[in-house]
Amino acid sequence: MDSITINQREVPFVMRRSLKARSLRLQIVLDGPKIILTAPRFAMNFEVTRFLKNRLPWIEKQLGKIEKQAKLRPAPKYVSGDIYYYFGEQVTLILEPSDKKRPEIKIRGDKMKISVYKNATRSEGIKIIKQAIEKFYKKKAEEVVHDRLEHFNEHYGFKYKRVTMRNQKSRWGSCSRDKNLNFNWRLIMAPIEVIDYVVVHEMCHLEQMNHSKNFWNLVAETVPDYKVFRKWLRENQYLLKI
Repeated sequence: MDSITINQREVPFVMRRSLKARSLRLQIVLDGPKIILTAPRFAMNFEVTRFLKNRLPWIEKQLGKIEKQAKLRPAPKYVSGDIYYYFGEQVTLILEPSDKKRPEIKIRGDKMKISVYKNATRSEGIKIIKQAIEKFYKKKAEEVVHDRLEHFNEHYGFKYKRVTMRNQKSRWGSCSRDKNLNFNWRLIMAPIEVIDYVVVHEMCHLEQMNHSKNFWNLVAETVPDYKVFRKWLRENQYLLKI
């Protein structure tokens, strides 16, 4: 991993060369943050350097936005009082000491209660809490996504194969040419309307493997306000982390 200097600060920088990439593309990963540059396999080094130089104002703007978001949504400390999101609503973490080594997690109202083995060390406790939340969210996301797929497919009648929950860094869903659907389990932290938008978005790729006008018309058949939910996800994705 290299670094790039922005305002006298070293920011982690990664370049990935891809046979599929047709042009240079920049991405800012929230966890870090770090800069990822995807380049065509045979892109010349001078092209990469020139591209980065031209994009410095954009990079600086994005990093400033991330820093502002970090203040609004501090990183979890895995202690009672931490705030998480569930279906777009805030829930407060409450830790309860337990004689059992296996944690139990429940969400009741605006409280997320997790029982943690009372003799666990601080580092063990963090691992237990994080794994418990992830496991819970992933299970709920799987249930909700399958339910919404069935609901919307009553309208579309599409055929698809495997449905998988993933923890992708920069994508909320994807659809393969083999008609497999993938969804980010962190969607369970978003409002149900946003979850519906992502589900329908990926479903419509079963019919249209592009983002053409026909594709968006297909999405609008069941989610006419898709632009609102797409914007919400773009502006609030920083909230959806554990």
